[in-house]
Amino acid sequence: MTVSAWLMGLLGLVVIVHGSVLLTEYAARLGTASGPLMIGYSLVMLANQALLSTGIMGDGSGMGMDSGMNMGGSGMTAAMGWDAGMVALALLMLVSGIIMTQGNSTMDDGMGM
Repeated sequence: MTVSAWLMGLLGLVVIVHGSVLLTEYAARLGTASGPLMIGYSLVMLANQALLSTGIMGDGSGMGMDSGMNMGGSGMTAAMGWDAGMVALALLMLVSGIIMTQGNSTMDDGMGM
């Protein structure tokens, strides 16, 4: 697996744990941190996609150099381009995090129902 795949796997695990905690009574302990966390997750995902599209993290070496010999699959993964599904998910998480952040401020000033 490449560095990017490990990063996305670890981030996916963290997001699943975060989402699971939001479904329990421990969600109150996260307080106002949940929105900024979602924004952070989405920015990591978008940055990863940007790095993959340039080929920097595509071959697992972190160098972004494609030797042309296709050793270890580097010719296939170097400069793969943007994954539309991953970008859409990251944008959805970004909007969700912004809504969560804004929702906290409207609820705190007594404007909520």
